Amino acid sequence: MSRTLPHPAAKPGFRESFNQLKQAQKSRKGVPLYLLWVNRPAGRVVAAALRNTRIRPNHVTFAGAVLTYGSLLWLAFGATAAPVSALAGVLLALGYVLDSADGQLARLQGRSSAYGEWLDHILDNGRIAVMHVAAFCFLARNTDYPVLLLAGCTGAFLVASSTIFFGGALLDQLRRNAARGSDGPAGSTGPDRPAGPQDGRRQMRRSVITLPVDYGMTCLAFLLLPWPDVFLVVYAVLAGAHVLMCAAFLPKWRSELLRLS
Repeated sequence: MSRTLPHPAAKPGFRESFNQLKQAQKSRKGVPLYLLWVNRPAGRVVAAALRNTRIRPNHVTFAGAVLTYGSLLWLAFGATAAPVSALAGVLLALGYVLDSADGQLARLQGRSSAYGEWLDHILDNGRIAVMHVAAFCFLARNTDYPVLLLAGCTGAFLVASSTIFFGGALLDQLRRNAARGSDGPAGSTGPDRPAGPQDGRRQMRRSVITLPVDYGMTCLAFLLLPWPDVFLVVYAVLAGAHVLMCAAFLPKWRSELLRLS
């Protein structure tokens, strides 16, 4: 659950709020570059701008869901291979920004809650399934590739991405449970401890390696929808990356969980 930041007596401005969030970010360990350098900072800007408004974190969550699910429904049932279809990628990327902003706004406003975190995860998990079903519908309507080939590609992407998302989220929760049980530091979601040069290089390598499985990269791929053949090639490459990364994550997670038990 997000950590609530202390509230000063006077209402802080945008810059102070932005700096508070910058100093209290979640761990950078293994975080893909897009999330680390683009999405979190963009969400930080939104959260800092909304801190002193009547907009609440759950409002931001629902706004992101409207952008994401609305664009995917349009993609599935109405979008054609026209320049305007690239708008789906833009809306998905904006929805991803709001997905990062809601938790940061909750920390600023002191409104972190179990319901808010649950809602965020439910909508995040649902968008994975809807995204790849929508991609299948779009490709089936706008290309001449065999339906079974498209179903195999989109289905593999869906299974791998949902496994990575759910497995990673559950692993984080189990880490926190183990940390509470042992009163140890494992599973902390607070700001990073100072890292040495070797740790920094190792984190950077992990961020680069995991970049293809960042949801933001998938959003950007949808900017290629006006060219369905190109989109399919990029989509298939990302699908392959998710399958390979999922196969690498599962035994690693198993080893860690066995050490926790």
